[in-house]
Parts: sequence; C-alpha cells; structure tokens
Amino acid sequence: MSTPHRTSAVWNHAPELPLAPMPYWQWPPRPWAVLRWIFENFLQVSDRALFLVYSFVIAFWLMPFVPAEATFGWDWAALVLLRNMVAVVLVVGGLHIWFYGIDGQGNVLRFDTRPITGRKNALFLFGYQTWDNMFHTLVFGVPIASGFEIAMRWAFANGGTMPVEFSQSPVWFVLLFPVLTLFQGVHFYLVHRLIHWPPLYRYVHSVHHRNVNVGPWSGLSMHPVEHVFYFSSLLIFFVLPAHPVHIMFLLHWQLLGAPTGHSGYEAVFARNKARILIGGFFHQLHHRYYECNYGSPEFPLDKWFGTYHDGTDEMTVNVRARKRRMHAK
Repeated sequence: MSTPHRTSAVWNHAPELPLAPMPYWQWPPRPWAVLRWIFENFLQVSDRALFLVYSFVIAFWLMPFVPAEATFGWDWAALVLLRNMVAVVLVVGGLHIWFYGIDGQGNVLRFDTRPITGRKNALFLFGYQTWDNMFHTLVFGVPIASGFEIAMRWAFANGGTMPVEFSQSPVWFVLLFPVLTLFQGVHFYLVHRLIHWPPLYRYVHSVHHRNVNVGPWSGLSMHPVEHVFYFSSLLIFFVLPAHPVHIMFLLHWQLLGAPTGHSGYEAVFARNKARILIGGFFHQLHHRYYECNYGSPEFPLDKWFGTYHDGTDEMTVNVRARKRRMHAK
C-alpha cells in the first residue's frame, strides 16, 4: 500500500489545508456543491451512511418503537442496553483492533503517529489509556445513552413526541437527517464550551482530555456528567416532528460517531483504497490545542466566535496566543 503525501509538517497526515468550510455555508450559495457533499457523506460508504442504514434496520425491523413501550419494562429496556453495548463493542472494538491491534494499515491516513497505548501512566484509570477509555465508555457511556433511548421510546409510545411519517411529509422526512447533524453541531458547541468552564473542566471534562492523542475508545471516554450533557441532544425530539428512525440516527451519530471521529485516522484504508470515510481531523485539532474547534464542521460557530482552527501553522500560533491570554486572566 502507498502512503498518501504529507500535507502538514506537524501531522503525519492531514486533509488539504486550510480546512474548507462545509458547502452549506459558502457564499454565494452553491446548491450543487451541497447536494454533492450530502451524496458523498450520506449515500456513499462513510460512517454516517452506515449509521443511517443501521438506524433504518433498527427502526423498521430489529427493534421498532412499539405501543408496549408505553409501560416501562425491564425486559425491553435491557434489550436496548444490550443492543447498544453489542454495537459499541463491535464497532469501537473492531476499529481499535484494526488500527492499533493488528496494525491493519500502519500510519496510512493516520493523523498523529504517537502511540495511544504502551507504558503505564498514572493519569489513566488502571494505568493504561485504552483500559481507562473502555471503562468510561462501557460502564457510563453506553448505559447513559441507552437511558436516553429508553426515555424517548417511552415518551414516543405515550404521545409525548410529535411523530411524522414519510407518506405525510416526504421532504421533511428526508431533509431532517442532514438537519439533525447541523443541530448536533450547535448542541455540541454549546455543551462543549460549558464544560470548558474551569470548574467543570477540572472535575468533569478533564477525563476526556486525558486523551491528547486519540483512538476509537477515546470518543466516549467521559465523566458521566459529560455523557448526560452530550446525549441530551435527544431531547430535541420533544419539540421536533420526527420518525423513530430520526431518533435512532441522532443517537448513533453520537454513540458510534464519537468513536469513529476519534479514531485518529481519516478513513479505513485497505487494498490501496480508502474504504470507509470516518474523518475527525477537525476534532483532532481540538485534542491537540484544546481551546479551539469546540463544535463540529457541520455548523460554523467556531468561525463566528473566533475559536476556529483550520489546521494551518499560522492558525496554531493564533490559537496558542489566545490560550495564553485566557490563562493570564
């Protein structure tokens, strides 16, 4: 396999720099660019396309929302937890084994080649980064995410949400998928700025930032308070008309998307081709430089509020200067 060329002196691999804004926000508007981007990310082999397919499988076949969920039962609630636990172990564990276990693609498309495992470090629970990450993901992350799903299933069955069917509103039904990724970007930015407030950072968010260089298990390695903030995005369905498949998509966009976005690689690369696009460089910059890129590439709040890092060395200088000013106060 051939190694793609380096695009930055700081990184082993980076996308073309400076990072380009999402086509949603380019001016003058470029509708064909928007449609092409949506096609490439939702209808080709990417993590979000796979989450979309999995959400349809759950909502229409594997575990649809049913009237019986109007009454809480440990039987169906346990199945929700089990399903999510299996999905996380398979997806996150599989990515970890591919990237860092069997070293399936070496440093091809890897952002930062520094090791994520190895010598013991007292900073991490059990002394190792991966063990620490797995503990916080499986003991807190998956149960809390499942708790939100259980609550939404119960609310849906009791008429507490506003259901919509494709036959009633086909345009809204389709557009809601990209709209949810935009909403999640806004929600994530606001929550993320909140937990960077020094008291919350010290006692809550610092758990996640033990991971300076990230791997798949880093994505959901958080303090349980942060998990509650993070998955609270699902509460939007109390006011937003949606089908259960939309609820499942937003859940998986976060439950499985955080691990793929923290994989440390741009894509799964095999047989001389990028097979599954997973991205994550935007957020990789946040883990390296901390006080930047609090949101997601979907919504330009970082640009609007002066916390954007486009990956260039010049922007690194600006971000570090901002960080010094913040700490000097």
